[in-house]
Amino acid sequence: MRSNPLIGAWISFGVAAAAAVWLVLQWVVRDDLFAALGYAMHAITLLAVFALIAGLAVVLLFLRFARVRADLLAGRNVIARWTVAAAEFEAFAARAVAADRADKRGALALVVGLVLLIFGAFALFDPEAAPAMLGMAGVVVLLMAGAYLLGGRVMRRQLEPASREVIVGTDGLMLNGVLHVWSAVLTWLAGVDLDQGPPATLQVTYAYLARFGPQYVTVMLPVPQSALPLARRVVGQLAPRRSRRSSGARS
Repeated sequence: MRSNPLIGAWISFGVAAAAAVWLVLQWVVRDDLFAALGYAMHAITLLAVFALIAGLAVVLLFLRFARVRADLLAGRNVIARWTVAAAEFEAFAARAVAADRADKRGALALVVGLVLLIFGAFALFDPEAAPAMLGMAGVVVLLMAGAYLLGGRVMRRQLEPASREVIVGTDGLMLNGVLHVWSAVLTWLAGVDLDQGPPATLQVTYAYLARFGPQYVTVMLPVPQSALPLARRVVGQLAPRRSRRSSGARS
């Protein structure tokens, strides 16, 4: 996340406020709403309940992100901080984008293959449904291809040279102005490792709980030779922290 999390907090608050207004209207002009919308009013009310709950939860999440971002920029709870030279950062960005593209291309090919296999099997089993099934497969493939292209674009934008600064703290980090947090609700630090290269890189992995289980994010940080002692300090402080959390989870 490169933008200020407070923007997301305000947007989420607006969604929650709109949902709350709709729920209040149920007591104020319920009959008028039913006359205008009919039974669709109940569906909108159900959506408003979910929007209110989710909106308030997201507000709290963005506020946590904003707090971690402010702490990092102010030097609070910061373990190490360094700036990467322009040429070195551009070389790092090129490697990172290429590696990300290769990983996503392999995942895309696997998923597309599975989709074509599954929908193709249904089409062969029921020839009358073949056009519809193959059409659905095409739509799914197009959506996944769009997500692949969008993900690559986001990655490239995040690595466009800006501050070229690396800030690593106890609760999160910032790379080139992009924020990563592992101290929010249902998120945790999963690993930290230093590859001394050359070129040296620091890899920080954190996870968050999603609908289908934990989702892992690995952030690669460029480490100039002059910043290697700082990177080792990060490993020395975050690795024991991660180990304590893992031991607590097992017990």
